[in-house]
Order: sequence, then structure tokens, then C-alpha cells
Amino acid sequence: MRIAIVNEQWTAGATRCARDLQRGLEANHAVRYFPNGRTLTVEEQLHALEEFHPDVVHLHSYYGDLPYSFLGEVAMRYTTVLTPHDPRPIGSTLLKCWNCEEYRTCFRCPMVGRLKRYTLFQHEYFRERLAKRRVHDRLPETTTIVCVSDWMRERMMKTELARLRMERIHNGIDLALFQRDANARGALGIPAGARVLTFVAHHSGWSLDERKGGAVLARALAEVVIPRFPDVVVLAVGGGMIPNLPNIRPIGFVSPENVARYYSAADIFVAPSLADNLPYTVLEAMACQVPVVASRVGGIPEEVEDNVTGRLVTPGSWQELGAALVSLLENQEEMAAMGRAGRSRTEQLFELSNCVRKYDALLTSLAADGFS
Repeated sequence: MRIAIVNEQWTAGATRCARDLQRGLEANHAVRYFPNGRTLTVEEQLHALEEFHPDVVHLHSYYGDLPYSFLGEVAMRYTTVLTPHDPRPIGSTLLKCWNCEEYRTCFRCPMVGRLKRYTLFQHEYFRERLAKRRVHDRLPETTTIVCVSDWMRERMMKTELARLRMERIHNGIDLALFQRDANARGALGIPAGARVLTFVAHHSGWSLDERKGGAVLARALAEVVIPRFPDVVVLAVGGGMIPNLPNIRPIGFVSPENVARYYSAADIFVAPSLADNLPYTVLEAMACQVPVVASRVGGIPEEVEDNVTGRLVTPGSWQELGAALVSLLENQEEMAAMGRAGRSRTEQLFELSNCVRKYDALLTSLAADGFS
């Protein structure tokens, strides 16, 4: 089988998923990943696909570089699978779009005043959503949507896309790469008895900083955690805006091969996102036997089993976040038990080879059905 994977240049969760699938599927199939270098135009990408002649085209976040209408161009030529990693197929990446309930049409978009809603040239969100709806309405029945979380699938099922085949395949991680490093604290120069939190986010400016909840974490630390544990250490891995607190150690970007050390050094991994789909960081921390305190938002409750592998809190509530962190930091035995449960949960539900196997079975079935 010949599989074409089309994504965007930006190296975030969508690229992680697409590249993992490329490597996993190459064991049994001919796989071509696009773009491989420079960004292509629509005409160049269509020509490249024509030369490769795929049995199936798997689209990820291609719309970061190409017009959204590219989906329709591809789906009219090939058996097509779309995996949405964010709300862009039915909205935008703006924070309010992630959990907004107006995504079916975007006419009552909360970011647009009531009077402007009736002046269509001023209502850009409605116009963009209408254009996407027109693309969706023309998609052939051979098009399949594969969501990485039940949360995203449920949202998609409430739109015009519900007429298409809709699957859910959770992201998977390499459990050999992400496992507990018993020497992590020594390697990082952190005392064995220190209380340590880790926060990881791949930032791209303020909008993503805001979505990942850095400001919420900062207030929880300043108002609740630090007064109780003045020497707590917070490892902030990734780029973007770092809270200006003396307890925070800005680490910067870390390669996937080394990031497990920063998870393993922590007592707790913190994911205070205001909106998210199915973040890899939560799974990686759990695989490293670290309990997770995270927001009850998006697909995160599908990853974290509340009070078993960690704690779930109301998104945006620095009070709840701080209280959950303090409660766990005071109980080493509970943290250890949650860490073990987290590793077990990733082994059962989020192992990369299982993810690849499910995609392989789906793509093989779709290719066998053929394009018509």
C-alpha cells in the first residue's frame, strides 16, 4: 500500500503524530511524508501526490501552510483521511474557539458583536466557517475523519461532518523512550529530597502561552504552593513566556530523547491548560511514573484518571490547581501510587505500536475498498 501523509511545517503535536505514523507504517508500506523541506503550493503538492500515486492520503494539520480547500481537492482524487489535532476544521486556534458551543455555524461567535454579526463582511469567523462548510458538503463518502480524542470526535459529530465515517484513535507514545530515569535528579543537580514540579509546553507566542495555562500556574504557585513549600522547584521546559518567580528554572527546548529526565525528576507534572485536545506531555509524564495534576478540559480526562493517576481541576482555577498540588506534595505515598498507576494506564491504552496498528488496519481497509 502507498500512503501519503500531508502535514504542516510547524513542529507541534500534529507533526509528532504524523512522523510517528510515518515511521511505524514504513515497516509494511511505502510511505511518503509531505512537506519534506520547503512548504509546497497547492499545485506543487497535488503534482507531488500525482507522481507518488498513493492509495490513501492522510491529512493532518496541512491547513497551517495550505488553504483549507485543499482537503476538497485531495478528497476528489484519492481515498482521504483527515486527523484534526485542533479546532481549525470547524473554527480557529484562538482560545475561545476550543470550547465554544457556536462552532456549528460560528454566526453567534462570542468574539463578534451582535450588530456586526449581521454585516457579513465584518463577520470573518462566520465567513470562514461557511467556506469550510462548503468544502465539507462536497466531500465524497470515501472521506474518513479520525480524531485523537473522544472529545474532538463528539464535537465533529455535531457538525455537517457527521455524515462521514468518524473514528477515534488515541495518540501513542514510545514506552521504551519514556520511562522513569532513577538518576534524573542527580544528573540535573536537584537534591533528592526536594519537591519538584515540571511544566512542559511548546510555545509559539502569547496565544499558545495563554492556552497552556502558564498564567494560571504562576498564580497557583505564588498564592498557594510557594507559601506552603517555599523551596519548591519548578522545571519549565519549552519556549515562550516563563512566570517571573524565583522557584522557576527555565529549561528551554529539550529533545524528545532527553525530556524523560525532566519528567522523572518531578514529584508532579502540571498541565493547567485552558483548552487542549490530547496532549502528548501528559502521556509522557504518566509513562515516566509521574502523577499528573491537569485541567478537566478537552481530551485530558481520557488520559488522566482522576484520583488514580493524578488530579483533575477546573480549568482556569488557580485555587483548585494550587490546592491539588499542595495536597499531593504532602503525601509521598499517594504520589508514588499514582505514578505507578499512570505507567500502567499508558501501557494499556497509549502504547505507540497499538496506535500504529490501528491506523494500519484502518488505512488498509480503506485502500481495499478503493476510491470511487
